[in-house]
Amino acid sequence: MAECPSRIQENTERHRLQRAQDSGDRYRSQRANLAQEDNSGDYLFSIGETTSAKSSGIWLVDSGATQHMTGSKKFMRNYKVFNAVDVHFADDGIVQAIGSGDIVMSMKTPQEMKKGVLTNVWHIPKLSRNLFSVGRLTKDVGPVKFTKYGCYGESKGTKWKIGAREGKGLFKLQMTPVAPEQANAAKSTGCQGGTKSYLWHLRLGHIGHDGLNCIVTKNIGIGIDISSVKKWDVCEGCALGKQTRVRFQSNTTARTSKLLEVIHSDVCGPMSMATFSGKRYFVTFIDDKSRYCVVYLLKRKSEVAAKFMRYAAMAETQTGKRVKYLQSDNGGEYKSDKLARFCAERGIQQRFTPPYTPQLNRVAERMNRTLVECARCMMEHAGLGKRSWGEEVMTAMFLQNRCPTRAIHQDKSPYQVWTMKKPILANLKVFGCHAYVQVPQDKRAKSQIDLEEVLTGAIKISRDATFMEDKFDEGPRNYNDESSAVQFDD
Repeated sequence: MAECPSRIQENTERHRLQRAQDSGDRYRSQRANLAQEDNSGDYLFSIGETTSAKSSGIWLVDSGATQHMTGSKKFMRNYKVFNAVDVHFADDGIVQAIGSGDIVMSMKTPQEMKKGVLTNVWHIPKLSRNLFSVGRLTKDVGPVKFTKYGCYGESKGTKWKIGAREGKGLFKLQMTPVAPEQANAAKSTGCQGGTKSYLWHLRLGHIGHDGLNCIVTKNIGIGIDISSVKKWDVCEGCALGKQTRVRFQSNTTARTSKLLEVIHSDVCGPMSMATFSGKRYFVTFIDDKSRYCVVYLLKRKSEVAAKFMRYAAMAETQTGKRVKYLQSDNGGEYKSDKLARFCAERGIQQRFTPPYTPQLNRVAERMNRTLVECARCMMEHAGLGKRSWGEEVMTAMFLQNRCPTRAIHQDKSPYQVWTMKKPILANLKVFGCHAYVQVPQDKRAKSQIDLEEVLTGAIKISRDATFMEDKFDEGPRNYNDESSAVQFDD
């Protein structure tokens, strides 16, 4: 095992992280203690078997750092360059962080190989040692317990040993960084473990194993070409996109027995970045009986009234029934004069939850969370631009309506309860994969090939399309956007 370059002397080094804000003209200082040789609780870790500290072989665990930092971007993916940020050391030395990215880590457990993603790792080219933030570790990988014998991880009651102690304050972890080309292997093959289960996991918007198994065993959809579901390895899109959530209380309210008897609604937003058409919000309308969901993208919250009028006309025409109740929170968009007049004229009663009690509007709140989570997973997996979030939310709605849900206590999807027909799934493709469309003959030059690749950011409608479900962008496109990420408002 490689020796740590220049062992750290007790209480001799401290550094402050200075973070650029508002185009780099303001900095926020943060203190972070470097690892010490004593038993005070800060440990020196060795990850992997490389001999170079800068190549991710040696990591110093810093109990005070708020970011992981590395001197090499060899194992980084989704790399983003930002304005240089100065990092100061106690000896007045200064180095600069110039970018950040994610590192996929492979961890061996008694049952299987697990993977976790270290997000937003800072890249500091002149850094001779890699700093591993304890706070970020617990957030990205999960609960970790350090003892004098080793370090342990725990998830859902299962405990496994991450690494053994090899000397005073020195640990060798059973966890190694995964090179981007290896991390992309499962993504590019289209199916992991020689099965199509993972491919259908992607096609159905990163559906869970139980949900996919229900579709297959209960024959819920038409066109699924697998007879059984096999476990797949951890999905990077899920690892990056799915967040730990606090559960809502169990729904004890009596369910309705007819379509359109109660419609639940909620607005999500504003998003930190607008779509290509300038939308920053979306509103959901969910039928209580079927849980069938309809989403509309909004530029402003004031558009809710017009969207509900449009929804009511569509829903009543399709089902032959009338909307009776509209349930929402106390947001001003639901108390507008326009919406109140429409509901009064149609005999629709509005039901509002008390202020600051989103749990009482749990059907709509939970649906919004589900759509946001699904959209995040597809965004991370496909590596599309951040302005595409609207298309991802609309796709998530389409897929959620065609996947089974425990909420309706039936072996049916919301679409089947709503339309009395099984959904056709055979034409689904993995969201965000590369596609080729046939160039119309009258627009084709003599020497031009028949097909052209659809560029990211463009939407084309064609019946002659070829999808490459094993081909994706290497990383997210920013389209010259100022913001580097979309913050979904949960």
